[in-house]
Amino acid sequence: MTDAPTATPRAARPTPTPDRRPVIASPAWFNDATLYQVFVRSFYDADGDGVGDLRGLQQKLDYIQSLGVNTIWLNPHYPSRTYHGYDVTDYRAVNPQFGTLDDFKALVGEIKRRGMHLIVDFVANHASKGHPFFQDAYGNPRSPYTRWFLFKDANNLSYDSFYGVADLPEWNHSNREVNAYLIGAAEFWLDLGVDGLRADYARGVERWFWEDLRKAVKAKHPDAVLLGEVWDGEPSTLQRYFDEGFDALFDFPWYLRLSGGENAVGKGVLNGAVDPLLLQPAYRAMLQLYPRGAQIVRFASNHDTNRIASSVQGDPARMRLAAAVSILTPGIPIIYYGEEIGMRGVKGPGPIYDEFRREPMDWYASEAGPGMTTWFRPDNRNNRPHDGVSVEEQDGDPDSLLNYYRALIRLRNEHAALRDANFRMMDAVPHCPTCMGLWRWAGDEVIAMIFNFGGQRQRAMLDAAASPAPIGAPARFLLGEPQPLDALELGAWGAFVISWQ
Repeated sequence: MTDAPTATPRAARPTPTPDRRPVIASPAWFNDATLYQVFVRSFYDADGDGVGDLRGLQQKLDYIQSLGVNTIWLNPHYPSRTYHGYDVTDYRAVNPQFGTLDDFKALVGEIKRRGMHLIVDFVANHASKGHPFFQDAYGNPRSPYTRWFLFKDANNLSYDSFYGVADLPEWNHSNREVNAYLIGAAEFWLDLGVDGLRADYARGVERWFWEDLRKAVKAKHPDAVLLGEVWDGEPSTLQRYFDEGFDALFDFPWYLRLSGGENAVGKGVLNGAVDPLLLQPAYRAMLQLYPRGAQIVRFASNHDTNRIASSVQGDPARMRLAAAVSILTPGIPIIYYGEEIGMRGVKGPGPIYDEFRREPMDWYASEAGPGMTTWFRPDNRNNRPHDGVSVEEQDGDPDSLLNYYRALIRLRNEHAALRDANFRMMDAVPHCPTCMGLWRWAGDEVIAMIFNFGGQRQRAMLDAAASPAPIGAPARFLLGEPQPLDALELGAWGAFVISWQ
């Protein structure tokens, strides 16, 4: 942080027009959250069987905290017949490959002791074909569980399933017994100390279920966060799911424009393929469309998408730009495990394909050592030994991607203006057609940020008089080298973050 030329303080703006959007009561703690997504199988192996587990995750909480992260999202930890866990056979138990219920309780206890939070995956659209209720009903019309699923013939042999996948029969949410069963399962984990639920494939479930879930959860756990996965490119679609009971939603409209799509490489705003102005509707929806109190989670990649390092074809500058824009702009950031070291991952050739986006976490340069998972190591995998992509190779390097992530998260944690809901988009950044800019403020601090989504150096101008809140002097550059505000030189894929306080 270095002082820059003084900006002239300006008078406060007139009181804005009252905001008439509805208000939802979302948990305040989540506004200050920075999330880390853990695919347990790939993360850290405590018992040496090559599969990550809950005790392994507990042993790596120091590492997660070293990033500045305070909240973990755990991909499915339930018993399952698949590697991914989204076909649940028992909603109140732990996958034996990951440990025991006591291991889960110990993990929760340690997370709480550290002042952190835990969110778990909650799969309400479908069960596993191996779920005992489905096993009882399949081919047995007299089963008491016949109406728990969506059978389409008199013999209970044909049924609705998730995207036609026979192993994932859909629950019948018109049956209140189903809803009571699933809501009871959600409460089971919240009663153990879990802080929230990430609702998988929320679009596949009727709204009355989400409304009932919210009513039940908030009655006992008012600070629990309900985070929905609504995979859609239009903010207006997300708006409806806030109405149905969610506190928070992933910002898919923003992600899809940033990346160009979940299977894209070299596309989207991040690769200079389209105008950065396309990101603005996703941000403006936070101010104009979503209810006040709605919480938006910002991500650059996750377990269902190509990893961001592959999307930008390994370009370090664009990886850093993706980190800066996802962590520092309005919203609640989430880092997918390994993203912080630049792990690669693209959709595979099939029928095995998402495994390539969920490869073992690279702890060591050699990809061998205590805790390294080995469950998926095909010859055509994305990450290799001694490729510069490991915690071991980057931890002690102050210029590494890993330490860049730590620096960005530290900025977010230290500056309330980078967590507060107040912000305003810049309609344009003068002289920089490939730039996007915005203002953020809280208390007596105002922050301006400019991102260059182009492969050429650009000169931009920042008009401090356009600040939406009063600013003082001097300006400090939180990101980027100090320069005159009327002649900012942005490198290719570069960024400036400037503070007045």
